[in-house]
Amino acid sequence: MRKRAIVQVLAALFFITAAGCAGIGSAGHKYLMKGQVLEVNGRAAYVCIGSASGAKAGQELPVFRYVPSGILGEKQRPSYRRELVGAVRITEVVDEHFANATVLRGDVKANDLAELKM
Repeated sequence: MRKRAIVQVLAALFFITAAGCAGIGSAGHKYLMKGQVLEVNGRAAYVCIGSASGAKAGQELPVFRYVPSGILGEKQRPSYRRELVGAVRITEVVDEHFANATVLRGDVKANDLAELKM
């Protein structure tokens, strides 16, 4: 009987943890990945901006890269500056999270950030 109760508690903890991770994934996408250039192949790009962000085919987005600019303060924390590196145009909104785009100009690479201005 005690063994069965332990198994049930462990199963409940597993399902609670799994549900919590699903929520974290959504938050991670919404706040951490929003605008990220996931892949660039020639002039084709795949970006983490979709219909949930208000993306529409034909929109032009500036693309930025964060580059190290030295060390700041007593705690020796690295500092970064935002550098404009190019632009993309959304060619197709894939779903609520992603879109296909074309690199219009610049040196756009994976992990750069495309910014959707509203």
